[in-house]
Amino acid sequence: MKFLNQLFLLIILQGFVACKQETIIPPVTTDKTHFKVLFVGNSFTFYNEGVDFHLQKMLDADASNDTAIKYYIQKIAVSSYTLQAHYGDVLTLNKIKSDKWNVVVLQEQSTRPINNPSLFLEYATKLDLEIKKINAKTVLYMTWAPNDSPTDINTIASSYYSVGSQISAQVAPVGKVWELAQKNNPLINFYFTDNKHPSLAGTYLVSCVFYSCLFNKNPISNTYLPTGMTTQHASIIRKAVYDFFK
Repeated sequence: MKFLNQLFLLIILQGFVACKQETIIPPVTTDKTHFKVLFVGNSFTFYNEGVDFHLQKMLDADASNDTAIKYYIQKIAVSSYTLQAHYGDVLTLNKIKSDKWNVVVLQEQSTRPINNPSLFLEYATKLDLEIKKINAKTVLYMTWAPNDSPTDINTIASSYYSVGSQISAQVAPVGKVWELAQKNNPLINFYFTDNKHPSLAGTYLVSCVFYSCLFNKNPISNTYLPTGMTTQHASIIRKAVYDFFK
């Protein structure tokens, strides 16, 4: 048992390091460069207008200081979809093939990493092969545990890091950032009323994680404020994400 605990800890630490070392930073150039990211997921991706919407707004807020790069962030997200369902959907496969994406982010259905990790691996692998055909990079979007079962994050994280290791994909550790931010800031509710989906604060936290993890950007200085969120809460969330990755 001691050995298994040590192995689990090693997997988690390796995942954190990988996220930092494999950060996708667009090349520095004097020419106008397009950098395109596609999110493939379900309601955990599209709630509150979508992670893509808020991440795009964060990047747009940087435009005056980052004029060499034009970012395009889009999604294809269907309620309750697994990666298996996405792989079997011609709309998803066509969307992946439709543009010269730099990054495709894969978000598995929230319980599958716990209940059927082998199917998670199988279809992450199949989608990763499609992503590689267009010369894009796969990133895995680790989700979080339900509010009434917080320890599930240990299994979720282990599953994501295992799949990431097997397909050589970066893991964005959203679930681990979420866990720590909720623990340290109990007055901010990151959950929707169903205690599973993200509140606006939760979606904003997810967006800040991708802002930091994908582009190596410091969210503390970002000026975008989601409609309906207080300046104080947005500042707390940005700092929580920054503290996790620093």
